[in-house]
Amino acid sequence: MPLEWIGCAAENFRKGRHGLTPKAIVIHIVVGSLESAGLTFGDPRSSVSAHYGVGKSGRVHQFVQEADTAYHAGIVVRPTWRLLEPGINPNFYTVGIEHEGQPQDLWPDEQYGTSAALVREIAERWKIPLDREHIIMHREIRASKSCPGSVEMDRLIREAAA
Repeated sequence: MPLEWIGCAAENFRKGRHGLTPKAIVIHIVVGSLESAGLTFGDPRSSVSAHYGVGKSGRVHQFVQEADTAYHAGIVVRPTWRLLEPGINPNFYTVGIEHEGQPQDLWPDEQYGTSAALVREIAERWKIPLDREHIIMHREIRASKSCPGSVEMDRLIREAAA
């Protein structure tokens, strides 16, 4: 899978993970284009980032190294995710993947396929199980968001496990 390194502003991520390792992958929607995500993550005033972005055409941009902490899911609001560590910022033990588009968009097959391949690679590297406890939606950490919109999580996980 071709991957393009984009990076982000130094203010929008933290080196390392405070001794923690990723135990889950958080799925997000950009609410815009892959390019707009790069512009936002490159703006030092935004205070946000993700490890990866997947475009509708299957392009993959990397913004933060997996060994570092991206600022993608750290605000906890009425969480439903059972594996949330109380009192520990979830950014320290998750990998964030943004997806090009709007919350109501149906993802093209190319986007599902590429995202599933990326999820599989990340899961293999960090020994993350490919199930709904470990591949989660942003809104399961922050219920005040609709993120990632209409993604079919069962399909994504099924394709990642295939």
